[in-house]
Amino acid sequence: MIGSLLSNIGVAAVVLGIIIVIHELGHFLVAKFFKIKVETFSVGFGPRLFGFRKGETDYRISAFPLGGYVKMAGETPMDAITGEAYEFLSKPKWQRFLVAAAGPAMNIILAIGLIAGLYLYGTDVPEFLIGKPVINVVEPGSAAEKAGIKPGDQIVSFDGNDKPDWQDVQNTVVTSPGRAIPILIERNGQQLHFTLTPERKGREEAGDAGMLPFYRQLVQNVQPNSPALAAGMQPGDEIVRVNGIDIRASGRTLPQFIQQMTEDTFPITVLRGCAGRSGEQPAVAFDVSRVGGGAADEQACSGGKEIELQVAPVLKDGRKMIGIELQLPTVHIKLGPLAAIEKSIQSNKENAILIFQVIGRLLKREASVKQLDGPISIISYSGQAYQAGFVTLLTFMALISLNLGILNIMPIPILDGGVILLLIIESLLGRDLSLRMKERIVQASVVFILMVMVIVLYNDVVKLLPPSQPAP
Repeated sequence: MIGSLLSNIGVAAVVLGIIIVIHELGHFLVAKFFKIKVETFSVGFGPRLFGFRKGETDYRISAFPLGGYVKMAGETPMDAITGEAYEFLSKPKWQRFLVAAAGPAMNIILAIGLIAGLYLYGTDVPEFLIGKPVINVVEPGSAAEKAGIKPGDQIVSFDGNDKPDWQDVQNTVVTSPGRAIPILIERNGQQLHFTLTPERKGREEAGDAGMLPFYRQLVQNVQPNSPALAAGMQPGDEIVRVNGIDIRASGRTLPQFIQQMTEDTFPITVLRGCAGRSGEQPAVAFDVSRVGGGAADEQACSGGKEIELQVAPVLKDGRKMIGIELQLPTVHIKLGPLAAIEKSIQSNKENAILIFQVIGRLLKREASVKQLDGPISIISYSGQAYQAGFVTLLTFMALISLNLGILNIMPIPILDGGVILLLIIESLLGRDLSLRMKERIVQASVVFILMVMVIVLYNDVVKLLPPSQPAP
């Protein structure tokens, strides 16, 4: 437990450290380009732990690693202003604007570069996200059932997005609890309009529609001396039925089925000989727009054979186990340099739009602040991403970098966006705001940031409580 926690903290420190250094490097390089004296380059806030001095700059690691800063000479009116040409406030407003904007810009460039690198190197995308968003399961009593949606419906348009994939649908649903979403579906050759209102679910009060795509569950490996090995299960087997129930049409996972079984021994039907359809494509340029996505497309298999296996789970740590690890099938995508950059820009653009949508819904109280994550959650997610593999970790790093870049351009004075906003206001007024006015604005901004930090830390603590424990 302690080892895992320390590992998670270490991974988070590396991830955030790289992102922070890149952000501050943007400020630093542009400041140096305009011959502004940089006194301090710090990763972290608070007391100096260690570092070194080179030239006029102190490069340091500080005690509290929740950010960083570049301290420039004559940066604020509260500093000792001498009027020297190397001071920040001595420079034209357009130069100060570029210095402030360089940090968020570097984070966005990092996010684009990481995702482009993954597509250039080759990355695996979950099979069910590729192609047409065909609904396979509609849960009884769910928001989707109440809206009139049925299994087999294909989503044509979702909340104004005319070519959505399942990732688009899931992102919109999760961030839109209680909000009416227009949806256009195709059923038996006809297009029908519905209104879907996701329900609030879980401690985070995230949206839930109760409609699921078709996805296959494959056996990744079988543990030695396990019930699955004794039954004859093999890596690559696709789980088809559990005790006669079609698992692919149920929307439930194999572990969920196993925990609900009352029989000591029950049959699991597997499809053997079709695993090569997923995740084993050659590393060539791949056009995701040309991939099918309906359940009928996925179920087609040439040469597969169904085998019924009798499995007797064992009880371990209070849970029924059969000794296998599952994986969702993936499609390998590898693109050329230009296509990789284009795909990365598109992906980051979609994520940026989603971030702005979430912020807007939070302000309009259409989304819950319980969905906001803080440093504890980031540490946990960092560890999970590291365990999931190099690709997942880089994807997570790109998402955090994009978030940091966007949040830093928010018009809050103690952030880069606030500096930019004040520069624009002063340019329009034709004069600088008074020192007293700037102090009041900064004080109000600090209070706002502290309130947000309290909320996200509270959310983090609540997520650590057992599911049966009510939130304080």
